[in-house]
Amino acid sequence: MQLHAPTLLVVSALLSGALGLIWMSIEWSGSRVRGLSYWGAANLLFAFGTLAGGFRHVLPEWLAIDLGNAVILTATGLCWSAARRFDDRPGLLPYALLGTAGWLVMRQVPVILATVEARILVTSLICGSYILAAAWEFRPRRGQWHLFRSIVVISFGLHGVLILIRVPMVLALPVWHTTTVLPAGNWFGIALVEAMLHAIATSFALLAMIREREQQRAVAEIAFSRDAADRANAAKSRFLARMSHELRTPLNGVLGLAQVLAGDRSLPAEARSHGTMIERAGRHLLALVNDVLDLAQVEAGRVTFESQPVPLGRLLDSSTVLVQPEANRKQIRLTTALMPGCPQVVMGDQLRLRQVLLNLLGNAVKFTPEGGQVRLELHPLAEGGIRVEVTDTGPGIPMEQRSLLFHDFSRLPGPPEQRGEGHGLGLAISAGLVEAMGGQIGMAPGPEGRGSRFWANLPLPPADVAPPPPATPRAANGSYRILVVDDVALNRLVVQALLEAAEHEVVLAESGHAAIAALTESSFDLVLMDVQMPEMDGLETTRHIRAAEARRPGHERVPIIALTGEEMADAVQACMLAGMDGHLSKPVDRMRLLDAVRRAVKPVIPEGSAILPRLA
Repeated sequence: MQLHAPTLLVVSALLSGALGLIWMSIEWSGSRVRGLSYWGAANLLFAFGTLAGGFRHVLPEWLAIDLGNAVILTATGLCWSAARRFDDRPGLLPYALLGTAGWLVMRQVPVILATVEARILVTSLICGSYILAAAWEFRPRRGQWHLFRSIVVISFGLHGVLILIRVPMVLALPVWHTTTVLPAGNWFGIALVEAMLHAIATSFALLAMIREREQQRAVAEIAFSRDAADRANAAKSRFLARMSHELRTPLNGVLGLAQVLAGDRSLPAEARSHGTMIERAGRHLLALVNDVLDLAQVEAGRVTFESQPVPLGRLLDSSTVLVQPEANRKQIRLTTALMPGCPQVVMGDQLRLRQVLLNLLGNAVKFTPEGGQVRLELHPLAEGGIRVEVTDTGPGIPMEQRSLLFHDFSRLPGPPEQRGEGHGLGLAISAGLVEAMGGQIGMAPGPEGRGSRFWANLPLPPADVAPPPPATPRAANGSYRILVVDDVALNRLVVQALLEAAEHEVVLAESGHAAIAALTESSFDLVLMDVQMPEMDGLETTRHIRAAEARRPGHERVPIIALTGEEMADAVQACMLAGMDGHLSKPVDRMRLLDAVRRAVKPVIPEGSAILPRLA
């Protein structure tokens, strides 16, 4: 069967043109793989060159032979340059055009390329060299084997070898002909078919490589973005921890001295009232600091939950007692109920559960007008767990505003006297905590469409045993000798005033070295230790104290409580690992401080109970 060379040339030209347009469209679509425009240009040039060769019987010689072959040589040079750019190396375009320049120069000397065999010899040498060079550029590197890259290498290599085989075939011909007619015989048609198969195989393999490279690049970008987000979260956590300490230090002075003033009976009633107002404003600012830190931990997924028996009745009482003063001020009836079928004790994190309940209760009391009602109920869930419901008789929440709930810093319009209060974090924190515990949170209108009902479903299993009774501290029948260690004079003054008002003896130390010296010279019932101090911080000081105690087996171990502005979970854990017995966060609350002192100093603990290391 005789292959019709002109027909094959036209088919090859159409195929090359279609592939060229495809590569150009991929380039224009925004692909970040380099060299695609070179592939497109090379295929379009192949299409023009083969068409010119196919119509050489009707076209002038300069167009069909001179320009047609020059275009094909340029296309093969672009293939080599595109292969380099595909792997992000310089395309070296001037070198890609050397073959074309050499051909055009030789065509100016008619004797050199007067025969068709001579033209085939020169073009085969140039084209074959460029094609083999492209195969070399695609070779796998660093010992890695890649299927599609190997297909491209084999396709280019085979195509280049078949082109170069023409050289010895031409040299073996006994007679060369001065003609412009296409070579006769099937070998020329077979060469065209092989060229088309090479173009198809190479294009499919390159498309697969491009897709894989885009996927790898997308994965790398996702990993980079994830790492950048992790670094940003870590930086944010460090910043918040530092700012927490910096904010709590002055707040400690403001709130501490305000408590001293409010409780000083020697002052006029108006002065004590002013002290109470200062304390209230300071606690509002403290609540904002705490909420920002809690939100940061929730968003970063760094909230840890304990699993311990939580008596629900006691949880209800401890939650409502904190919002009862505000409810009394507004004459709001605040009630609670543990519904039938609800377990008496569940396994969970009491601190986080109370935080959720307090946020929901505080929000309800805030928006309920004077004389209204707020009710907290705990219901059993059929699938296990409990359902928290807080219902109020407030104005309710319009449908168009409900989408703002549970988002950071979202504040709904409230009564005029409360529009300056709050910061829109309470519900967002509650939602984050509930979801972190595996639960759900939501809102619905109250009974008969009045007010609001906030609910949270929590998958908390019932506890098998009742929780141990709280530790019973030794009765405060005398004063304790307490060492207060802090590098900030104002902080030392505040703690000293609060403790001395409770008739405790206080010794002050302004550094870790001073604390070690004081403990060497005298004995103390308790040490209140700041953490962030220059030269020797509280953690290192505690380790020195514990090491000194270990060298004196008969020496009584002194309790050490961290008194610091850091409240992050990892900071608390660091205190425990250093050898401390508890943690109190600044600003110091008088009642929490005195309760922590009573619990830490020589407690009498019933069998089976335990003192929680985190005192507040």
